[in-house]
Amino acid sequence: MPRAARKIARECPTIRARQASRALTRVYDDALRPVGVQMSQFSVLIAIAASTESGATISALANALVMDRTTLTRNLRPLERAGFLRVTRAQGDARARHVVLTHRGERIIELAYPLWEGALARVRRVLGARKLRLLNAQLSAVVESAMRLAELGAASARERSEK
Repeated sequence: MPRAARKIARECPTIRARQASRALTRVYDDALRPVGVQMSQFSVLIAIAASTESGATISALANALVMDRTTLTRNLRPLERAGFLRVTRAQGDARARHVVLTHRGERIIELAYPLWEGALARVRRVLGARKLRLLNAQLSAVVESAMRLAELGAASARERSEK
């Protein structure tokens, strides 16, 4: 293996985060299968439920999920078709779209909750409670830094394009 590839494989936090994400997602997807949702969909429903009672704008949801608006919009469509959420025009701004959890979406969260708890218990059993707390704290720090990381990436891209 070339030296650069060895270094990247050993030191790249993105590769490691994606591997960890896939491993954890597999556990949660398996757990949530009986209610017919995947963890990627469940996280969107949770973000909507955690927003105000009247829902959230696409932009606010995208920010909360650290996701671009186009990808979020694409991910909302099957959830809307399943009747878990409704996308409407925001009052006062016809350009903004508002996402609201439906009763069916609320029900899916309630049905999925014990399954999610079971998956969390399995992860806790494998990692240990202390490691899981540390992992969550470290991941939260990365998420909180997302805007700063995005700004640095955009600045770097601008510098490259100016050369």
